[in-house]
Amino acid sequence: MILSSMSLAEIAAALHKDVGELQRHVAGVYWEMERHHRRGGKGVILKFGEYTSAALVQWMYTVTISPNKTTVYPLGWYYTRQGLHCMQIDREGPATYMRPHVLDRYRQRYFKDADCIGALQEMHKRNYDKACQPREYKGRPAIASAVEDGYFLGDRVEHNSVLDFHTFYDVEMGANYPELREMRQMLEWRRYYTATTPRIGNNQPDHYVSWGLGFPLRLERLHRAA
Repeated sequence: MILSSMSLAEIAAALHKDVGELQRHVAGVYWEMERHHRRGGKGVILKFGEYTSAALVQWMYTVTISPNKTTVYPLGWYYTRQGLHCMQIDREGPATYMRPHVLDRYRQRYFKDADCIGALQEMHKRNYDKACQPREYKGRPAIASAVEDGYFLGDRVEHNSVLDFHTFYDVEMGANYPELREMRQMLEWRRYYTATTPRIGNNQPDHYVSWGLGFPLRLERLHRAA
């Protein structure tokens, strides 16, 4: 269970501890789809789901299945008095935390009539893949992340183990900033990673290309091992 008194590093640790159960759940739901797609399918299948673990962690997840690769992108969420918080974890790189303000900005730009949970569902369905790089924001160093619908901006915190995203720009707004606009090309590279299994390299703190790539899995193997 995630508590409002926990630090961001503690929340990230709790999610990493719980993610194995989520992966087994995903394997149980989609392993047959993966098997059939690997035997002659084309393109990338995208699925979205939700799960509550035995530890009462609330999960949303996006799954991409190509003939060569399956990847799960897990996102944990929780409420406080300030609103709805969420954090995405990946196999490599820091966890990605988004404040309630970020979700509210996203909702106002794309899903004004949705409630917070509905907006979060849509945000994770569309923006699970996050291409990160250092950028300057309002005159100081920051981390920017290009996603399908725009850009997240924030800072590295908790000894660089968490990205604290505190604002969101849609594509039109981001186009006014050359340092953000040039990141759109990165998403084309990431689509290659979504469908293939390149050698990315070591998990170094500043190896940005490895951030946000989810958890590559073989669902059939995981299901049979359960």
